[in-house]
Order: sequence, then C-alpha cells, then structure tokens
Amino acid sequence: MQEEVLARGRAVWGDSGRDTLRAMNNLAGTIATQGDLAEARALLESAIEVLHREFGPHDPDTLTALANLAAVLWQFGERGEAYWLQSQLVETRRQAFGDDDAGTRAAIAVLEAMHRDGMP
Repeated sequence: MQEEVLARGRAVWGDSGRDTLRAMNNLAGTIATQGDLAEARALLESAIEVLHREFGPHDPDTLTALANLAAVLWQFGERGEAYWLQSQLVETRRQAFGDDDAGTRAAIAVLEAMHRDGMP
C-alpha cells in the first residue's frame, strides 16, 4: 500500500515533492519494522539527500528523516554512527527550535537513551 502511495506521489509531485519524500520516509519505517534495515537505510538516505537540498537542514521533514535514520542505524548495529547522527540532530534542533521544543526534547531523550545503552 505505501509503495503505491510513493509511486503516486512521484507521478503527481515528482521525486523531490514534499509528499513524495514523506511517503519515502513512511515506507522506510514500514520496511525497517519488517526487518529489511538495509533497504530502509537506503530509502532514508535518498530522502534526506533531497530534503536537505530542497528544503534545508532545519526543515521538520528533514529532521524527522534524520531521526528515523539514526534509529535504523542503531537497529542495524552501527551504534557509533547512530549516536553521532543523533547528536547532530539534537544540535540542529536546538539551533532551529530551541531546547523547549517538543521535538528537541524528544531528540535529547533518544540521545540519552543511546548513552545509557553504552555509548560515550
């Protein structure tokens, strides 16, 4: 079903349309849940590249995709890279939205959980 949504999004909005990129992000989450972390990672990396180029590093959709990529990397066992990415996400969210933002607080909580699970 989500693959259909992505295909329709590409047909209507093109590969760089916001809704197309959101569909990619959602599909990556579903694929990760099904256990194909490599495919989820590839989808997220593609989406992030376009989101960053088209909407910038502080865009909420870019930040959501980065958070999802950090989670996939963590699950994939690439904890150092996941922790680094989550750290970058926290700093970017702080710059864009401040410490009182709900998304910033959530990103900090994830970083703290990663730290408790054995990261420096």
